[in-house]
Amino acid sequence: MKKTLIVGILLTTLLLGGCASQSKKEDPLTSENMKYSTMSDEDTQKKVSDFLSKNNIDKKDISMFMQSVQHYYKSVEGVELLNENERLSKMQVPYNLYDLSDKWIENNPNFTDQNCRITAFRLFNKFIISNSSLDYDKIDNTNLEMDYATLRDNPDAKFSKEDMNKFFNFFSNIKVSDFNDVKKSADEIAKEFKNRKISFKSDENISIINGYVPDEENNALFVGHTGVAINTKDGVIFIEKYGFELPYQITKFKNKEELKSYMVDRLKTSITGESQAYEPVVMENDKLM
Repeated sequence: MKKTLIVGILLTTLLLGGCASQSKKEDPLTSENMKYSTMSDEDTQKKVSDFLSKNNIDKKDISMFMQSVQHYYKSVEGVELLNENERLSKMQVPYNLYDLSDKWIENNPNFTDQNCRITAFRLFNKFIISNSSLDYDKIDNTNLEMDYATLRDNPDAKFSKEDMNKFFNFFSNIKVSDFNDVKKSADEIAKEFKNRKISFKSDENISIINGYVPDEENNALFVGHTGVAINTKDGVIFIEKYGFELPYQITKFKNKEELKSYMVDRLKTSITGESQAYEPVVMENDKLM
């Protein structure tokens, strides 16, 4: 398995010329050439752990996050992370979806790995204030069944009952009146957060980036992808889990505009490469990006 994955091209043409990995290790948090890393080597994991600690992430959550990262890469060992033969003109990384998924299931037949929502919540939960007592059975959990099963069965995805309630209160479906009106939908998301008594601790350096997509059957939006953004002196670091059985990824962007473009592209292109018709609503905490 490749231990460090670095792409040294402009983000707007990421992977245009195919995927590249370099044997020379660079610090993914400071390198001018670095664009993304899967955090699959110990050196990068140590640097990311220190970086999270310096940005006020809870030490227990960092420990659980790194435990999850290490468990994942041990489980998929032997599978090439990237589909080296696939050339993309998009921003998304061409992971070996089916091989990685098969390898995970082979080694962990009784539970799925964590997804983007569980991973982002692990890192950001202490910055979310949720004063609602609603639990899983009392919310619109239409799109959270697999999350619930993972939180129940995966030993690396354990939270307190209070945090579990916060998770479902934060990520459950939000009713909107018009999928095609992004600004109006963003206002309705912010309003619903107030109804659910959700707010955010003030911290200029760190935020959660939620990308909402339509659940047309339920006239609602749900979080189709999410991650944690941390500002640095020369850009933005974005930490995400690419999918249930797909890698953890850390990406460096020049600014929030690039990050938003990445999120829109991520949500408008399905994991199988199909284009979606809707315009996703990308929120930073409770504000439209």
